[in-house]
Amino acid sequence: MPLTTTTTRMLGHTISSHTLDGIFAREIFADGNDNAPLVIFLQGGPGHPSPRPTAIGGWLKKLLERHRVLLLDQRGTGNSGRIDAINPATATELENYRADAIVEDCEKFRQALGLDTVSLFGQSYGGFCITTYLSKHPNSVDKALLTGGLPAVGVHIDDIYRATYTKLKKRHDTFNHQVPWAADRIAEIIDHLDNSDERLSTGERLSSRRFRTIGIELGRGAGFATLAHLLEEPFVTVKGEKKLRGDFLHNVGQRVSFAHAPLYAVMHESIYAEGYATNWSAHRIREEFDCFAENGGTYLTGEHIYPWMFDEDPALIPFKDQAETLAAKADWPALYHPDALANTPATAAAAVYLDDIFVPYEHSMNTAAMFRDLRPHVTNQYQHNGIAENGAGILTRLLELIADH
Repeated sequence: MPLTTTTTRMLGHTISSHTLDGIFAREIFADGNDNAPLVIFLQGGPGHPSPRPTAIGGWLKKLLERHRVLLLDQRGTGNSGRIDAINPATATELENYRADAIVEDCEKFRQALGLDTVSLFGQSYGGFCITTYLSKHPNSVDKALLTGGLPAVGVHIDDIYRATYTKLKKRHDTFNHQVPWAADRIAEIIDHLDNSDERLSTGERLSSRRFRTIGIELGRGAGFATLAHLLEEPFVTVKGEKKLRGDFLHNVGQRVSFAHAPLYAVMHESIYAEGYATNWSAHRIREEFDCFAENGGTYLTGEHIYPWMFDEDPALIPFKDQAETLAAKADWPALYHPDALANTPATAAAAVYLDDIFVPYEHSMNTAAMFRDLRPHVTNQYQHNGIAENGAGILTRLLELIADH
């Protein structure tokens, strides 16, 4: 199908909505920049659509000073055929929703827009996609900017999860030190949920293991304060019975539901697989850490997906069989090619976060060394969501690093 485009004026900018072979992307540019270099933004995830700007600020404002920006809805998200319980997909179809397919969608847009090369900017999983892009089409990219998104290349998923649990334990220890009453409160909630029937607004019982997945917040800049506020007063006594407060259950329910992005959970482990089955790696490896063990552990878990989620989360139940099939699939093709990374003409810069619990620093730096020219900005000033806190500042630094190219 040919590229179709509609154009409007909004937020003081020209915005063109493109659709190509069922994939949607929103192009934004400032007055006078209609022929400026194009940057494709690759969203973190997997399974999340591109941002829907309601104001021009942060990293987007910085890019729009000298570039056009293409906000791509990765396949299965947003307006690119969103996958959810209403519009499910088979396991065979889902095999084609990884970074390699996303890269081919980007290539189609590059060609349809008549461009010899494009620049790339990717956050988290978006950086994984960039690394795949440079592995598969090293001559199609002139510049690449990555934030919290240098993937582990040539590392088995079990070792990746050992690293993330190790990072998360250290982060959790720091949280326990800064909020000294939190450990007892978490243990109290776990015990209560194991012995009481507490229901979320979607009707299902909240289990203690599902409650513990709110630890993903520990990987965000304001995560300590957010969790402290959530945990400070979770209980109420009603007619002599101890109950969890309604607002607490509402807040936790929103955090543990994948209704906003079921594809994230369905595809999460497969984004790491190359030539082997993941076999629910996060579920297996957690048992190597007593503090995270499903039975007896009291530490909150992070960006980890477990098979029982597809029994407990109403948004994931329709994908149980597909998830099991993907976890058992052993013939995943390679996503990264170090030889191509070592020879790509593109210049890259990457923000690497020392304390990142999702994309471990050590693996990121090993991958950085594989690039022909990657200039790292290593910092402990931010957690994984650095561009949400100071996107303009981080992007300015990355652009400075490649300015002499």
